[in-house]
Amino acid sequence: MSESFEFEQVEFVTAGAVGQPGERTFYIQIESAERRISLLAEKAQVRSLAHLAQELLGRAGITVTPDDLDETAQRLREPLDPVWRAGSISLGMDDDAERFLLEVEELPTEEDEAGDVDDEPAMARAWMTRDQLAAMAAHAAYAVEAGARQTCRLCGRPIDPGGHVCPSNNGHGPLSR
Repeated sequence: MSESFEFEQVEFVTAGAVGQPGERTFYIQIESAERRISLLAEKAQVRSLAHLAQELLGRAGITVTPDDLDETAQRLREPLDPVWRAGSISLGMDDDAERFLLEVEELPTEEDEAGDVDDEPAMARAWMTRDQLAAMAAHAAYAVEAGARQTCRLCGRPIDPGGHVCPSNNGHGPLSR
């Protein structure tokens, strides 16, 4: 299995994407004074992370608004060399709702699953402040929505930049643009 990471004091945390709509790659990035890691994620994971963060902050009496978005400050930082792919993701908070814990577990690969049964998936654990979580939540929601593609009026599926073969047309007819 891969290396695990523990961030007691996070300086930067974000979730975002690079690439063109329909071809984007999503990441979760965590940085402390000593190191920065990037984790590959799925769009649905980033969407869920934004939603869960907003829900958790809401329980602490904090509402995430568009004013919390600072796209420049929360942009993913280079290099984007992922250490591993994210599997399960969870968020929690301490009793005073002052610090929040992001836990990301590695998604095992086929090689890992075929290996030693005692191997545990790698974990990344990061403690962050309310403001850091609010900024990450706002940017994650923005990143998911920023790549939204036009949807087909017949089937509701996203239309790729190169067009769309619609199942409602039984795969026939011109590509929609």
